[in-house]
Amino acid sequence: MKSNPLLVSTIAKGFVVLCMVCTNPITAISQGLPETVVAVIDFQKLERDALAAKNIRSQVEAYRAKYAATISHEEEQLRQQEQELKRQRAILSPEAFAQRRREFEDSVARLQRQVQNRTRRLERSIEASLASVNKVLGPIIKELSGEFGFTLVLDKRQVRYIDDRFDITPVVLQHLDGRLPQVTVPPPEGG
Repeated sequence: MKSNPLLVSTIAKGFVVLCMVCTNPITAISQGLPETVVAVIDFQKLERDALAAKNIRSQVEAYRAKYAATISHEEEQLRQQEQELKRQRAILSPEAFAQRRREFEDSVARLQRQVQNRTRRLERSIEASLASVNKVLGPIIKELSGEFGFTLVLDKRQVRYIDDRFDITPVVLQHLDGRLPQVTVPPPEGG
């Protein structure tokens, strides 16, 4: 079998390059990449202290209070129906009692579905509100990275230790409060 000199030369050159990459992978991988400058943001603090987040929480609590009052009223009506059903048990035929019992159980199931639907609608409203905060937060972080030169932003919860000088949460919070002091939570009644 005759060997092809061009093929042997190409394989030899590829082997040399492979050896260089394997013996010094850090240099081979990092060529052309910028130096990593890390910043940390305490997103929990933003969720707790940002004006928009506080505004969202107060609106959500108002919706929840309204829902709780409505549900409480409907539960009281069901309790009264149940008491009336218990009183009528002795005077109703077994078939009539069973029919009224099924109607009562249907009413209970209907209320449970209403509660679940209201909860889902409220959760969707909250998600929409938080999405509007994130739409503003992303560009703020990008602008600050250009201003301060950091290339990597981490959530503080994912870092075991970092020097406080890398924490840009106060600056982000200040910018966020300036750009988005409040958010209107969409009414959860729809849908």
